[in-house]
Amino acid sequence: MGSQFQWLTALHVLTFQHIPCLITGQFVSSLPYTSVTGIIGEGVVLPCHVAAEHIPEMFSVQWIFNEQLEKITVSRYDGKSKKEIQDERYRGRTEFFHSEFRAGNMSLHLRNVKNSDKGSYTCVVSFDNQYHDVLIELEVAARGGVPSIFLRSHVKQGISLTCHTEGWFPEPQVIWLDGRGQIRKELSTTKIMMMPAGLYSVATSMNLEQGSDMEVSCMIVNNLLNTTSESRVLISDVFFPSISKWLVVFLVILCLSMVLISSTFCKLRSNHKKTVKSIRGKMAMEEEKEQLKSMLEREKTTNKTAKSILRERFDQLNAELDFWESQSHAVPITMNPDGQALELQVPGALDPKSNTTSESADLSAPSTVRILVGQGGFAAGKHYWEVEVPQQQDWVLGVVEEKGKHAAGGILPMEDYWALHRSQGELVSSKADVRIEKKLLDYSVIGVLLDLEERQVKFYEAVQMVLLVTIPISLGKEVAKRFYPFVPKRESTLKPFVLHPVRIPSVLEKL
Repeated sequence: MGSQFQWLTALHVLTFQHIPCLITGQFVSSLPYTSVTGIIGEGVVLPCHVAAEHIPEMFSVQWIFNEQLEKITVSRYDGKSKKEIQDERYRGRTEFFHSEFRAGNMSLHLRNVKNSDKGSYTCVVSFDNQYHDVLIELEVAARGGVPSIFLRSHVKQGISLTCHTEGWFPEPQVIWLDGRGQIRKELSTTKIMMMPAGLYSVATSMNLEQGSDMEVSCMIVNNLLNTTSESRVLISDVFFPSISKWLVVFLVILCLSMVLISSTFCKLRSNHKKTVKSIRGKMAMEEEKEQLKSMLEREKTTNKTAKSILRERFDQLNAELDFWESQSHAVPITMNPDGQALELQVPGALDPKSNTTSESADLSAPSTVRILVGQGGFAAGKHYWEVEVPQQQDWVLGVVEEKGKHAAGGILPMEDYWALHRSQGELVSSKADVRIEKKLLDYSVIGVLLDLEERQVKFYEAVQMVLLVTIPISLGKEVAKRFYPFVPKRESTLKPFVLHPVRIPSVLEKL
């Protein structure tokens, strides 16, 4: 019934496939049904013969595998292009008989047959507006190895036999026979499993009792190939167990003795376990006590570390807030290179040509440097500005106090100054000759805060927002008229100091 249904389905599909061909040419089809059996791992020929007086060179032959959901073109030959096209699943496994095309032999040689190749195939040949097709049903099979019979174990008064073989397809039939070739009456258990290669393995077992036919045969039958494979053994009486009454008595006494010994051993082992458990419990309590002490110590250390980190973070935030507050008082500064020019006595010796300090210079010895003073001055309030300074040269910058009126030539009478001086790679304060601790800073931008409210001058490293030094201003009884920013005067061949533009930050955005 199943084969008839597949044949009708294939006929229906092929009819719809060739509707365009029926309109333009003549369709010749007898749809003969042929069944072919292929051995797995070997080759098989799918026959297709076209009865025609003459087959031209311009013809095409196509083999189609009819799956349930799709049609797969196994292999196709085009006489016009002389090319053969194969499906990926059949690549390298199909071959036409090219030398027999003119004789009408359009058969396909399928090598290395697999169990997935099972199914119906259609051979379609077209030439001179004629179409010939043949339906082939391919069955696949495999004959496994010779079965092996093993004596597995003793069962009561008998023995258990096992028969094993593998490499069969489709699922084979298993038959146990006696010495006369008759099917044995003993019950058997058979387990057939599919192996990874797609073939079946067979494992069957039966119990042979003493007194029955000692000649046993295990037969594996492949109904598709109509072949069998058989193994036969003859069981000797020596394989059957023989038990005496005295042996039974001895075994009973032995079992009772073993039970008594086991009970005594279990009792001793139980007492030993209780003792060991008590000792381990005490040791565990001591270890837990030590762990609690260690945890308390670690908590104390962790709290100290966290407290130190928080304190450092708090100090850092205070320093940043102080810097941002200073920057909020930023004012524009303009230097007059042709106007006011003063000379200051600062510690260290500056080379007026290179503007660097010699290595043999004494930092405590005063040196005269020329400076440029900013236009305008400040008499009250807070004022902040920034100056870009060279990293490999000495410099001095700060605030100078004006006393009296302008002198002739634009020179300011100078009473006192508050400055930060770089000499021989060290930063020196103008008051009390205080040397600032060396840090991993590049000092590329120096910020100056003139705070006349608190009467002090602060110097910052503006890139990393670090306060370098705070210098108090002693105004005395008389209040200075104005305070002016100043930078050193450079030679014409050197680049002048650059006043760095200040962007007033938003403290709320930083926080």
